Amino acid sequence: MTTIDLIIPSYSRPESLARALRSATQQELPFNEIMVVARSGDTATIAVAHDAGVRVVTVDEAGVLAAMSEGVRHSRADVVAFTDDDAEVGPQHSAQILRHFANAHDLGGVGGRDVLMDGGRERPTTLTTNVGRLTWWGRAVGNHHRGMGAPQNVVSLKGVNAAYRREVLALPVDLRGSGAQAHFEIAVGTRLRAQGYRLLYDPSLQVRHHPATRHGDDQRARPHHRAIYDSAFNLERAIPRSHMTRRLLYVLAVGDANAPGVLRSLVALLRGERDVIIRLLPSWRGTLSAWRQRRRELRFLDHHGHECGL
Repeated sequence: MTTIDLIIPSYSRPESLARALRSATQQELPFNEIMVVARSGDTATIAVAHDAGVRVVTVDEAGVLAAMSEGVRHSRADVVAFTDDDAEVGPQHSAQILRHFANAHDLGGVGGRDVLMDGGRERPTTLTTNVGRLTWWGRAVGNHHRGMGAPQNVVSLKGVNAAYRREVLALPVDLRGSGAQAHFEIAVGTRLRAQGYRLLYDPSLQVRHHPATRHGDDQRARPHHRAIYDSAFNLERAIPRSHMTRRLLYVLAVGDANAPGVLRSLVALLRGERDVIIRLLPSWRGTLSAWRQRRRELRFLDHHGHECGL
């Protein structure tokens, strides 16, 4: 029988973690193991995990990727599932994931929709089938919280609701950021797809996501210029090399709200969108810095903790 572990990286959110663990321990098909990866000095998080009776793994290095890598290294399951400490998984979460992996040997990962919550109520949103894609110009389309329709193959999954075949999973170590390193999921997907594995997005596989305040510079509403730079850098490094020059040109000439180019900046000026305009220079610099490293292979850590490449 295929086994599955659940890994929850957590830092300084004990109340949210307690809610996440209540949902994780109420599975109709129990996880083989539930593992909380906490910072070594975060006594509140460690106490909550111990009270819930789950395994605790500690890490000294900051950042979600360090926590995820440590969790994978300690796992012995066939499949490792991830969620955030501000999310709740449904009672059939583990069983639904395992059904997808059961007869699909080319399936590297599966994920689903994170239903955004505000004050205990579902946040109103429009739904779409345009999820987890990368355009020819290197623009990343997320929309994982808005997915609908039948399961579909995608280029990336969202970390709050993703599971991977452990033996083929490797996590990047060259990306920037001190908290939630932006776009690491695209780097993971790029590597798996290059090795011939599929990533599947199933909108019926859902978690309830209560977005908490992020630690570090990468704040959702008003990110620091360093976080804007890091996000642009990471996306340029995470995509396939064949897309890197095309994305550089896209970011400089056209762009979007997250990485505005000349045209998008002109639109922002007309609309008075100051929050878009302030992203111009740091996103350009981050993209260009990563593009200059395009011949240097991105490094990853495999499930043994050994360094590997694409």
